[in-house]
Amino acid sequence: MTSATDPHPAAADPADPPTLLGRLRRRAAGLDALVALPEATDPRVLEAAMEALRLRLCRPILVGAADAVAAAASAAGLDLPGEIAVRDPLADPRLAAWTEALVASCAARDIPTEGLAELAASPLGYADLLVLHGEADAAVMGAVATTADTLRAALRVVGVDARYEVVTSCFLMELPDGRVLVYADCGVVPQPTPAQLADIAVQAAEARRRLVGDEPVVALLAFATAGSARHESLEPVRAAVEILRTRKVDFVFDGELQGDAALVPAVAQRKAPASPVAGAANVLIFPDLNSGNIAYKLTERLAGARAVGPLLQGLARPVHDLSRGCSVDDVLDAMMIGALDARAVPRRNP
Repeated sequence: MTSATDPHPAAADPADPPTLLGRLRRRAAGLDALVALPEATDPRVLEAAMEALRLRLCRPILVGAADAVAAAASAAGLDLPGEIAVRDPLADPRLAAWTEALVASCAARDIPTEGLAELAASPLGYADLLVLHGEADAAVMGAVATTADTLRAALRVVGVDARYEVVTSCFLMELPDGRVLVYADCGVVPQPTPAQLADIAVQAAEARRRLVGDEPVVALLAFATAGSARHESLEPVRAAVEILRTRKVDFVFDGELQGDAALVPAVAQRKAPASPVAGAANVLIFPDLNSGNIAYKLTERLAGARAVGPLLQGLARPVHDLSRGCSVDDVLDAMMIGALDARAVPRRNP
């Protein structure tokens, strides 16, 4: 398995805004993507939808009963413009046919079919159905729903990209000095196998190309560098490196590397002078969810980095998760990423 090159990588432009988020917003603004929002009674989601429309980042679709959405907007003091569509799952005459097709699809994939009718009629499941059937380019959820609920719905409805074994996530970490790192996996897979670590590396490298627009330099991290220690916990990282070599992926990678060897040229010269990655890594692959999640939060809180994510990777269609503690800006960022992801995955015809 090798990674697919994004057919529409970010182009360098000297007139681009100085920050990554500014550049991403500029790119998304020209795409006219449709993004479904199933948590349409949450005031943060409603405000983000209005701001996305104002900035022309995408065309939001609010999923829910029209009267409930209107009441929530009124309670939040928001005047929803008529340009924002509201879609009620229970009022869609295609729901029965879509549900029947979903049951057949899940049965063919050996996924349990119990509860699929309720899922299809729920805002989360219906938003994913809109993406599946080409009525939306992406869906964003998680302001209210847990990550488990978001993933469960997405896996049943849109499914896993056939290139991968697992769905994972990454964060874009923009540091105060303007550097951007990709961290993965920090949100989904607790204890990845070597094959899953390899998938995480491929997916994160692909996200780097698609969103940041430069070439990924991938470091698989551990507590040792280039065989400097022996411990069973290092074996999955070493095995993942061998899997990537076998796959002949189209990006530079190396491991196992300690964090300082991956990032600091002076340390890299002492610890791994022959490494093509050491001292220059821009994609960091963590050996497990504990280390990845801790690292991104420390980088955000202590280094003042702007964390964008978790961005789900490995699904067949763009669906993105939010933290339940998200801000309006976080929702807006996820909508923007969904719009950009949709550029690389053209919308299906209904």
